[in-house]
Amino acid sequence: MTIVDSLRRARRRERLSLRTVADRSGIGLTNLSAIENARRDPTTATAQRIADALGLTFVPVFVRGRTSAAATSDAVARAEAAGDDRLSYREFIQLADDLASVDGVTRVLLAVEEPVRTETRWDDAIAALVEFRLSEAGAPVPQWVIDRQGSADEPWEPRRAALPLPFPVDISAVAEPFLRRGVLIEKNELQSA
Repeated sequence: MTIVDSLRRARRRERLSLRTVADRSGIGLTNLSAIENARRDPTTATAQRIADALGLTFVPVFVRGRTSAAATSDAVARAEAAGDDRLSYREFIQLADDLASVDGVTRVLLAVEEPVRTETRWDDAIAALVEFRLSEAGAPVPQWVIDRQGSADEPWEPRRAALPLPFPVDISAVAEPFLRRGVLIEKNELQSA
């Protein structure tokens, strides 16, 4: 996760055009586009001007290589666009591992940035996972997680491989945040072997 990724996600989440952010920040539209598309690295001052235009404050956090929920959502969206179900699932399980391997405060920090919606059921799965892991630590749950309620009436099971699982999901083994959102992933799946 980079600062530029966070800036891009914030702009998209707020549904602001590049032109609007360019006007607010005083940075040229061409320069801003080049920064967002990784054709130019912003200086610290430029990144700060963009952040100010978006109403963002960056807080340095030592996460020891762990991935945030927002970055995971981006990776899942890229994998889905490429038709790679296995990679989507692996990215999700990596987030489960990353959240489980850190203290409660770091869990909150990895979850606080609202992911851009993928418009897939992965949005519900990531919200359920964040709620599950933060609840384990007795940590507060961000509002974006509460807002993404899914649909218990429309159960969804992610594809984990090229072929469907040869056995059904045991509903009694699905954690409540997942079940409430209609996401059929058993608790034992949330840990890497």
